[in-house]
Amino acid sequence: MSEVKMTLERDVILPLQEPELYERYKVSLPNGILFYGPPGCGKTFIARKLADHMDFYFVEIKPSDLASIYVHGGQKLIGSMFDAAEKNSPSILFVDELDALVPSREGDDVGHHYRAEVNEFLVQLNECSKKDILVIGATNFITNIDRAVQRPGRMDKKIFIGPPDFEARNELLHIFLKDRPLGKIDWIKLAEETEIYTCAEIEELANEAARIALATRRNIETQDIIEAKRVVAPSLTAEEVERMRCPLH
Repeated sequence: MSEVKMTLERDVILPLQEPELYERYKVSLPNGILFYGPPGCGKTFIARKLADHMDFYFVEIKPSDLASIYVHGGQKLIGSMFDAAEKNSPSILFVDELDALVPSREGDDVGHHYRAEVNEFLVQLNECSKKDILVIGATNFITNIDRAVQRPGRMDKKIFIGPPDFEARNELLHIFLKDRPLGKIDWIKLAEETEIYTCAEIEELANEAARIALATRRNIETQDIIEAKRVVAPSLTAEEVERMRCPLH
C-alpha cells in the first residue's frame, strides 16, 4: 500500500522528524486525518501501527463508547476523550465509525442531541495539532460525515484505504499462510487472482484453503486457494471500490 505509506510519511512522520525543514516551508502537521474506504481494508491497523512508529500514546474510541442516557451526556464524554488525549500527549486519538458520531446535520432526521454532539466534536477538534493531538477518523461512508468536520483546519487530510494492491496481496498471502503445511505455491498467480479482495477476505481465503487441504490430510497448494474463492468471494466490485474512492458530494 505504497501510496498510503508515502502520504503518511510525507505529511505526518517527516514533519516530526525534520521540524526545522517543515517550519521553513511553513508546513505543519495536519490537524486531523480521515481514513475512508471499504470495511476490512486495515484502517484501524494502520492507525495503530502509525502510533507505534511515532511512539505516540494511542486512544481508540468507538461511537458506542460515547453513548449516554443523559441529556448532553454524549457531549461531556467527547470532552473527556479529548482531555485524556491531551493529558497523555503526544497522542493519536483514533475514532472508528466517525460517521456514526458526527453524522451530517443537513437532513431533518438528525436529532437535537446529535447536532449538539457534532458541535462539541468540532469545538474540540479545532487546533488539536497545537495540543500535540493527531485525530484520525475512520469511516466506510465519507458522504455521511458532517461537512463541517471535513473542512480545512479540522480533518485536513483524506486518505482512501482501499483493497490491498498487488504487492500487499502477495505479502498478506505469505503472512496468512505462514506456519501451515505448504506444498508448491505460485505466489504471483495468487496475488493476481485475489484482486479486489480485502485484507480480511484474503485471511479467510487462507483459512478456507487450509480446510480444503485438511480434509484429505495434505499440504496446501495453489489450487486450494483458487478453489476457496468459490466460498469466499470479494464483497465489492471494482466499480464499487472506485465509487467509494471518488464519492459525489
